[in-house]
Amino acid sequence: MANKKKIVYFLGAGASYGAGATAIVQAGGKIPIPTQATFWNTFLRFCSSRRNRIDIESFLFRYFLGYGKTPARLTPIERRKLLTNIDVEEVFTFLSERARAPSTSPQLRTYALKIWNALVSEIGNVFLHFKPNVKTRSVYRSLMSNHYRSFDTIVSFNYDTIFESSLLARTKARYVGLNDSSGGVSVLKPHGSVNWGVSDDGSIQIESTPAESVIVAPTHLKFVSTNPDEGASQAGYLNQSEEIRDIWAQMEQKMRGARVLIFIGYSFPVSDLYFSSVLRSVLADRDTNPGIVVVNPDAVAISDRLKSRFAIRKVVQYFDIGQFVQSSRAELIDQIIA
Repeated sequence: MANKKKIVYFLGAGASYGAGATAIVQAGGKIPIPTQATFWNTFLRFCSSRRNRIDIESFLFRYFLGYGKTPARLTPIERRKLLTNIDVEEVFTFLSERARAPSTSPQLRTYALKIWNALVSEIGNVFLHFKPNVKTRSVYRSLMSNHYRSFDTIVSFNYDTIFESSLLARTKARYVGLNDSSGGVSVLKPHGSVNWGVSDDGSIQIESTPAESVIVAPTHLKFVSTNPDEGASQAGYLNQSEEIRDIWAQMEQKMRGARVLIFIGYSFPVSDLYFSSVLRSVLADRDTNPGIVVVNPDAVAISDRLKSRFAIRKVVQYFDIGQFVQSSRAELIDQIIA
């Protein structure tokens, strides 16, 4: 009976944005955590390595805008503005494919791996700039008090730690799948986290500022074949470590036993085909479908997309994370069974 009451909450990039996550910049200014529309501007602004920034920017101008070289006469702000409409997931997918396609020349393969590793290594540096604040604490603590129960699970697709750091001290997050993590709130992070590093024995451990964060890049291709000659090129893929593989397996297990799946700020991007395949498998193997809830300003379009792609007839919609967290668990269940 307890299984039927379980809820799995999925936090996408829109959850951190909707909760008010920001980074402090010069003169005390604040910029919001990036979404697709602001990703490259924010990412390149916060790159820790000047060499990486130059290489990534040059790559984007050449392969996605058709420039022979980066336009030197433009200011950094003007250059970043030109990159706005480049799809983040398409960039990572292009690099992953070019690094593996049989027809790729050795020169392009080497170049693609270089840019891939530069992007993967900088993701942690960029998202470490975003910290919890008064608003994020209010939003996520309301979520915990009004909705979350101890038998529920939080799945965060976000690299940032805004959710975990916004919780009360007595409700500390426990990273499921990591041996050195303890706390009362179960959190699965299938895309990795900016505060995860790799220990000397190769296992993932929690570090406040790791030399290189453990992340799974946003690409169609979640797995990569192992080639000992390519060394660190496996970084950024789902099969980079046993812990990441186990986290995905545990997420799927939790989904199979859940009464409700709630997607907060997650828009089901086309690039995340692997998660879509997980959801499709879960729905096909259950006797009855779980309740589906979408919390997103674009909830209508996302709901229509879900119903067209999966065997889902009803989606409960909320258009604002603040509105959702102020509602109650009982109200939500009533809407689902109505």
